[in-house]
Amino acid sequence: MTLLLLVGSLVTISCQRPVLEEKASAKSDVGEKPLVQAPAVKDPPLASALEAITQRGELRVGMQVGYIPFQMYGDRGDLIGLEVDLAEMAARRLNVALRVVRLTWQELIPSLLDGGTDVVMSGMTVTSERNVQALFTIPVIETGRMFLVHASNGDRFKNVEDLDKTGTFVVSTPSGLGELRIRELLPNASYREFPDRKSCIDEVLEQRAHAFIDEEFSVRLACATHPRAFTSRFKSITYEPISWAVRPGDLHLLNWLNNFIRQVHGDGRLDGLKKKWLQDYFLDMRTPARGS
Repeated sequence: MTLLLLVGSLVTISCQRPVLEEKASAKSDVGEKPLVQAPAVKDPPLASALEAITQRGELRVGMQVGYIPFQMYGDRGDLIGLEVDLAEMAARRLNVALRVVRLTWQELIPSLLDGGTDVVMSGMTVTSERNVQALFTIPVIETGRMFLVHASNGDRFKNVEDLDKTGTFVVSTPSGLGELRIRELLPNASYREFPDRKSCIDEVLEQRAHAFIDEEFSVRLACATHPRAFTSRFKSITYEPISWAVRPGDLHLLNWLNNFIRQVHGDGRLDGLKKKWLQDYFLDMRTPARGS
């Protein structure tokens, strides 16, 4: 009898043990410490682009050379422009060499994402599509679309509202604004799209069109190279910030570049470069060379 009672007790205990463990596990689900705690798995550390730049001793900047006045070739074949000057300043501040990687427009962001460059400084405006692929700094320059008119119509068309009238003929390129945006801004004006800027400029020059809408620096260049033919109030009709792009995850480099932009803006150096490249450079085009 005693032996049977002992065996029965052991069976009862063995049947109850899984229930006790299950309750302990259930308690851990509501915040209590689990019976067995596995060590946490750490994510691999992100590579610091800023650290790589300083170790490499070189800042690699992606640029599409030829966008006046941001990056272009000087008379001696050297690289000049507003963003070239800023890139040189940034490299000096980092105490590294500057290497400009010359790319086509279509190659700029892919090369950045593939690690071929550290930052894109190429007159690039921030769009939602580009922002999906890359991070962007605070604006370096704030610009927008503008319009130029024939010099004889300078007093007639002072604001974009003056163009929004029946009988007014406006031209642009596919990259100028696009027909949908033009229709939003100028629902009453007539509009025609041409494949290139030269065709649009010729339309206004021959007074077959009243205005040409395009990016600010294209308008400034046309007015500077044809000062007697064209004029503009240089008023932006859209908002388009120009910023620098870095790879997603390069937050340390992004922070450094943002603070660099704030510094050169705050100490007046950026304003000096704006005057040099956005004003004086175009004004010099209007001045005939000595002896000519």
